[in-house]
Amino acid sequence: MKYSEMNIKMTGDFSNVRYVLKREGANMLVVIGVNPSKATDKISDPTMTKIMGFAKYNGFDGFIMLNLYPQRCTNPNDLHKEMNRELHNENLRAIASEISNMESPSVLLAYGNTIEYRKYLKLCLKDIISLFAPKNPQWLQIGALTQRGNPRHPSRAGYCTLSPLDISKLL
Repeated sequence: MKYSEMNIKMTGDFSNVRYVLKREGANMLVVIGVNPSKATDKISDPTMTKIMGFAKYNGFDGFIMLNLYPQRCTNPNDLHKEMNRELHNENLRAIASEISNMESPSVLLAYGNTIEYRKYLKLCLKDIISLFAPKNPQWLQIGALTQRGNPRHPSRAGYCTLSPLDISKLL
């Protein structure tokens, strides 16, 4: 089945911002990346192709792709120098809406060392983690953490079984 035929839904505008990209399923994998790139509800990109592969390899039939910061850019160096508080707050609202009916979601952190490109990205992570805390999430990672102690980006890893992540080490 082609990506464009997978009933993938997107929230945000198609040019500058993406809050959510998802495919419904009975067993959902929630993925938190760093900045949305080219993928839309009709066109995949290398990161989304890997996300779907990890989901399938690990027994998930759906996914929700979220990001620490919703600004769309293909190069993380192009992220805003300072956090746009309005964008961040709208991102938090979108995430809260997506997880409102979830109990014990499986949440894959998958942003790699890109979180270090802007100081505000770690603040965004803390805010997002606090949204998930009451949901009793199962935090997951791909392989081992990077040498800098960050969860691996999916494009930098081969398909493997996702492993538990000690979220307290990231905070």
